[in-house]
Amino acid sequence: MAFVLQYQTASEFADRVRLRYLKSKREECARIAKWILDHIDAGDFTDNQVRNAFGLTVPQYTTLKTKMTNLRTAYEAVIAAAGE
Repeated sequence: MAFVLQYQTASEFADRVRLRYLKSKREECARIAKWILDHIDAGDFTDNQVRNAFGLTVPQYTTLKTKMTNLRTAYEAVIAAAGE
């Protein structure tokens, strides 16, 4: 399903996500990273849109995306964890 904004512009939304990610800690940081990457994978956002929203150069964004990918992997492992 396409991501549709109703009450804010894309720029306003990007600023809010960037600020939320910047201020996040622990699980919230991983959850937001997963959300961003899931929406890139779904085609709702492009890497360039996210990079511009975060105000990063290409190498800086590559580093951030690697960190976010690692966070998403770890978060998904925690979500899937079950006792034995």
